[in-house]
Amino acid sequence: MLGMNDQKLPLSIYLLRPERVDAFKQKLFNGGQLALTLSKPLDGFVLPLKNKENTPEWVTTLKSALEIPGGLLLTSQSAGALMFLNHAGKSFVLSFGYGWRKLEDEWLERDFGRRVALNSIDPDKVVEMQSEQVFAKWHRSSERAPRASRIDEFSVESDRDLVATVEGLSSVKLFGKIVRGGTNLHLEVPFAKLESVLTKAIPLFASQAYQNRWPELDNVSPVKDQSLIDTLEARLDAELAAGTAQPKMVMFTPTYRRVESVLVDSYVFGRLTDGAATTPYLMIDSWTNFLARKGRKPSVAEARATPIHLLGDAKEEMSTCDAFDCFGYEMGVDGRQYILSSGVWYEVVVEFLKKINNAASTIAGPAVTLPAWDGSESEPEYNLRCGKRPGFLHFDTKNIYYGGNQSKFEFCDLLHMKSKTLYFAKIASKSSGMSHLVEQVRRTAELLFSTDGTYRQELIKIFKKQHKGEDTEWLKSKPRNSDWNLCLVSLGKSTAQLPFFARCSVVKLYKDLRERGHEVSFLKV
Repeated sequence: MLGMNDQKLPLSIYLLRPERVDAFKQKLFNGGQLALTLSKPLDGFVLPLKNKENTPEWVTTLKSALEIPGGLLLTSQSAGALMFLNHAGKSFVLSFGYGWRKLEDEWLERDFGRRVALNSIDPDKVVEMQSEQVFAKWHRSSERAPRASRIDEFSVESDRDLVATVEGLSSVKLFGKIVRGGTNLHLEVPFAKLESVLTKAIPLFASQAYQNRWPELDNVSPVKDQSLIDTLEARLDAELAAGTAQPKMVMFTPTYRRVESVLVDSYVFGRLTDGAATTPYLMIDSWTNFLARKGRKPSVAEARATPIHLLGDAKEEMSTCDAFDCFGYEMGVDGRQYILSSGVWYEVVVEFLKKINNAASTIAGPAVTLPAWDGSESEPEYNLRCGKRPGFLHFDTKNIYYGGNQSKFEFCDLLHMKSKTLYFAKIASKSSGMSHLVEQVRRTAELLFSTDGTYRQELIKIFKKQHKGEDTEWLKSKPRNSDWNLCLVSLGKSTAQLPFFARCSVVKLYKDLRERGHEVSFLKV
């Protein structure tokens, strides 16, 4: 358009939720910032953001090493601005400099950039994917390919991951060469084409076409129905009050689906004051202890009212959120499965839920069963009791040091020689509790049945030390995959009773190992 600079500029574009536009304006204008009106035909304003000069912490540290400390005078100031633009009935915000830090997630359409990007990138033109792994330890994973690649060349797993951000070669010429989307849409285009870009992005955000191009994605989808969200949060509130939610809940840095990264070094619960206590980790106990010191009890309302400040390595505040945004939780209601992650409720797609449940129900038990767990024994106590039964060998906590003693692996918990069954036992209270079990079985399968016999040589030493006289001839050459049964033992829960994403991990392991010719079973005791 006439008057606008035609220079290419990296643009970071957010879409405001219609019901949050007023909250956005009220919060930012309360800071006393002066809005600069855009020239017609643009409808909106630019908000320059004030940021006081400060002395970085490293400067203070360096001064302590100087003969004349006063000689080192350094301050820094970051520039930032937000551009608000009404276009085609939608309200957009463009972030410049550190402006993105002023945006609150509740104002934003969290999937805006992601959906536009997925509708603009062909599945064989992916450059980077960032995912949130929810079945194991609720952590983020980021992979970048050296060239545009197919999605199946990345380690994203549809039964485990929420894809937060995707970047790739754009099939929309207007968007330039590269498009990246999370909460925001990031691209590099001539600034004068901004309105055309927004006009094109609006229908792409509304389109479901990407589901045909990317069938691997979105086995979980955000819950849009506010009444359902209210029901889920009322249920969570009751479980927090009863104390049943805390043992199954995790806390982690919220996934900010944005181009700008937040590298967090430590956290502060509550008010950010001079000398406020920091913690390097987010844990449920940190939150409940914080509430206890204030004389308050865990609830959804308290979680939303507990600020958590995210600090960088220089102890400066990078961002802030609330405790609710840091929760990771699974919940089943009326036969449906829901996940709370980064402040957003997701529902597992019904077809995917049925697929996983059906697959889990078909996993057979082992030829030789184990005695019932009494409900109070620890895993080591239970394994030790089972290891005293005739025909069983106990291997729990017997680590094998492998690879120049650089790595250590557990072989199995119990072994039954006659039936050739390896048992791996775990108390499955939450999905993260099953991840160790699944990985132990996977690693044993990889190492025990490898063409490289180094691992088996180390295992022979364990046999001779712990179970003298037992036959080890079978370990001197690679066993056939189909000769041994790998049995996952769940203390107290059947596959149907496992947390959903624990069920997903068991099904995936079963499928992977069966494809390699292994016998796999599942036993609830």
